[in-house]
Amino acid sequence: MSVGYARLFALLFAVAGLLSFGGVVRAQSASANLYAGEVPVPDQSDEQRVIALKSALAQVVVKLSGDRDAASSEAIAKLIESAERYVQQYSYRQDVANVDGQPLLRLSLVASFDKAALDRVLRERGLRVWTPAARAPVVTWLALDDGNGPRLLDASDPAGRAMQQAAEQRGVSLVWPRLDTPDQAQTTAQIVWEGDVTTLSADAARYQTDTVLIGQLRRVGDAWSARWTLALGGQAQPVWETRDADLVATLSGGAEGAIDRTRGRSSAAAEERRITPAKVWISGLSSAQDYARLFETLGSNELVREFRPEQARGDGLLIKLTLNLALDRWLAYLPPDGALRVVNAAPPIDGVEATLALNP
Repeated sequence: MSVGYARLFALLFAVAGLLSFGGVVRAQSASANLYAGEVPVPDQSDEQRVIALKSALAQVVVKLSGDRDAASSEAIAKLIESAERYVQQYSYRQDVANVDGQPLLRLSLVASFDKAALDRVLRERGLRVWTPAARAPVVTWLALDDGNGPRLLDASDPAGRAMQQAAEQRGVSLVWPRLDTPDQAQTTAQIVWEGDVTTLSADAARYQTDTVLIGQLRRVGDAWSARWTLALGGQAQPVWETRDADLVATLSGGAEGAIDRTRGRSSAAAEERRITPAKVWISGLSSAQDYARLFETLGSNELVREFRPEQARGDGLLIKLTLNLALDRWLAYLPPDGALRVVNAAPPIDGVEATLALNP
């Protein structure tokens, strides 16, 4: 066996050891909390609640779009001013933090917002919602050398937790493979330090993703310097670097950079895949005005690329739609107070994929 093949075999064996020795995954379900925000508050007064709800909604907007600057546009800023209109529920939570060795009681407001209403109003204001299905978890490998040789860093370290929180603020989950033995950790740290994309990407499918982030951090004078590589489908993307005196800021920059790159890729992929033909039956049409209102509703819906009536019977119409996303997502986005309501999202009728009705 050649030296090159022997080395590749050894590296693959080391990473495979993550699995054969009971390695587990640490991942936060960021997508499960896309419509919730949490904000520190000094008290439970009405004034502070109003302020906090606006901040919580701003957090949600950033998570839904994946864009850190999403809340800064004029249209979205006006939406945030009306945060109380979209709140489903809120509560207060108390935590005890250790500050300079002293316990400190901290109070936070936790608020969840109406999904259907927010999705609708964000689309109307021109903000694209980054759907959970398009958010790939990011398998994260970090090696840090503080002068004693590279070692692995994960979410068990405070800096790693801060990096995870930075990703969650934009609605993305980081996956942290955990090693069970010091030998595995030492061998894998060297693999990460050398940036072996092939080896580190080989097992990403186990975590239902093809997205891998590799970071090498070293101490340079008074600052931390990090070199980042994002691998998509086993292919390394252009490298970028972050540098800061604060380790947390350096790591957060890596998370932000990875999300910027995966968000663009996911959005493009979603656009390519989501054009969907569907046939729906729409009832409740009893006059020419009803037909005109239906056609106006479909024609003004940005998620409908085109529509064509195919058959009329009684008060109903069979329509062939071409949608910009899957039919079930389009049905979910129909506003509850809009012109159309869903009767059956999966009717037992050949050739009809959903039945709807025109509201009076």
